[in-house]
Amino acid sequence: MMPDVEPQRQLPIILPPVPDEQLSSWISRHAELYGVPPLIMLRHCLPEASSLRAADLYLADGQLRHLAKPFATEPHTLRRMTFSNVAQTSRG
Repeated sequence: MMPDVEPQRQLPIILPPVPDEQLSSWISRHAELYGVPPLIMLRHCLPEASSLRAADLYLADGQLRHLAKPFATEPHTLRRMTFSNVAQTSRG
């Protein structure tokens, strides 16, 4: 369950994902654009996030919806950038 927080605003500049890009890479590119560390960018958008790697491996549907808002994208687009559809033994 997500705590009640202010509705998130969309980031002013949204970079399009490149083909086969991981979520952590996409977030890192945004962080570089805004001049902040990648984990700070992730936590700005998803405060309970523990690491970029964890975001690549698994995000719950609610977390994806929450993360999609500031990036003005659809949750299914973010899901495709994660390894959630890859077998756990293959995530290495």
